[in-house]
Amino acid sequence: MGHMSRFISEYILRASLLWCLTGYISAQAAGVMSVNQCVDQMLGYLAPEQLSSVSWLSHQSNDLAVTPVLKNIPANHGEIEEVIALQPDMIIGGQYGAPGLKALATKFGFIWHELPLPLDFPALHRNWNQLGEWLQAEDQAQQMIRVLEEELQSIRQELGPMGIRAVVVNANGWVAGANNFQDAYLSAMGLHNVAIDAGVQGWGQVSLEQLIYWQPDLIIIPESHYGGEARATQWMNHPVLKKVPGQYPVLKVDAAWLSCGTPAMLRAARAIWQHIREHAGGGNSEKREPGNVT
Repeated sequence: MGHMSRFISEYILRASLLWCLTGYISAQAAGVMSVNQCVDQMLGYLAPEQLSSVSWLSHQSNDLAVTPVLKNIPANHGEIEEVIALQPDMIIGGQYGAPGLKALATKFGFIWHELPLPLDFPALHRNWNQLGEWLQAEDQAQQMIRVLEEELQSIRQELGPMGIRAVVVNANGWVAGANNFQDAYLSAMGLHNVAIDAGVQGWGQVSLEQLIYWQPDLIIIPESHYGGEARATQWMNHPVLKKVPGQYPVLKVDAAWLSCGTPAMLRAARAIWQHIREHAGGGNSEKREPGNVT
């Protein structure tokens, strides 16, 4: 079993045992209220026993290891009435969420903390360290950062020499360019983001015709699992995508794995690596599997 699996198992098991033994009483005694889905997930790995409430989005079904823990913690909808009833020691939100709640919570004297949206890995590491400081879990935060760095480095050593030109295509054709975490994520795996060559900064939209013109070796499509059909994602099943002259078939990965800078993104990285390995020709297909990636 790799470092990632041991690390995840340790904290998921700890949280599960906590809830089996104490249940809802633990939520009443805990002091941290999260009003952001990514904060929910990060705290679910870092210090789940300190969570008194998580955002309602974390009670939705998904394929994340931390979800069973989060579903056992009462949910909130970011309302000031919920804050007053819960009386948390602190509230933690994200940079772009719940601006109305922030104003009201601080007006009523509650401590409000906020994590900025990370655009690269140094910023993500600062967020983990900041959470560790707020929750007095600095050692756990440092361990998380080491796990993320070591696992991605292992994959990067394998994929980097292959010179693969890739692109992540999100709903409505949005692609990540420079100063965007998805670009940093591709680089961390040793993949080259073709959107950078096209001059994309931050976020940009790409058409099917442009994708063909870019000729990426690999197209990665984050796929959501909320049920039903959406026009924003229907075009991702267009037959022309299968005709893009890439070296590898189009790969769909769970969008939830890529969203929050948690160990879930390592699961996506391994899926991408395995996909490349399965479809690589010649000597590439014989490369060893990266160590510690599970």
